Amino acid sequence: MLSSSVRRGSDISGFILGLFVGATATTFAFVVVGSIIRAPFPFLALQILVALAAVILLLQELGVLKFPILQNARLVPQFVTRIPFWGSVQFGMEMGTGMRTYSPTALPHIMAISIVFLASWPQALMAGVGFALGRAVMLLTFAAARNKMAADTAFHFELPRLRPLFAILAIPVIVLLVIP
Repeated sequence: MLSSSVRRGSDISGFILGLFVGATATTFAFVVVGSIIRAPFPFLALQILVALAAVILLLQELGVLKFPILQNARLVPQFVTRIPFWGSVQFGMEMGTGMRTYSPTALPHIMAISIVFLASWPQALMAGVGFALGRAVMLLTFAAARNKMAADTAFHFELPRLRPLFAILAIPVIVLLVIP
């Protein structure tokens, strides 16, 4: 588990630094690519595309539709514990891109699609910072827990119950993204 591999103070700070570097670099790349892709299309068509993708992914999140979410389901690499601080920074950067390890939800995919097709530079930067903060909060929660196994078990069993709540809470954010 990440909390046991990245638990010392400098490792946690390195991981969180890496999260922010990876997330902001990824959102920068999304906006650059998106600026090229969206150029020939009318804004209304892009809004419809993002709204449709968001509805499909929200239905998957709520369990109405069943399909796998794209993810790179790999465990924490050994170099994290072998290279103090910099191993955690590297792994944090990989996690910050969203391209590393498990993704228990489709909500970041909605944000990625929104960034590519609709987001301005400041919106993309805020989304990247928000993604990094979300991943950092997870680690900090585990680090603060007195019983790491109990926290890990609670997260594993409670997440399915929380998914619909997070999906419903994401709806106003998606509406704000689609309707400027």
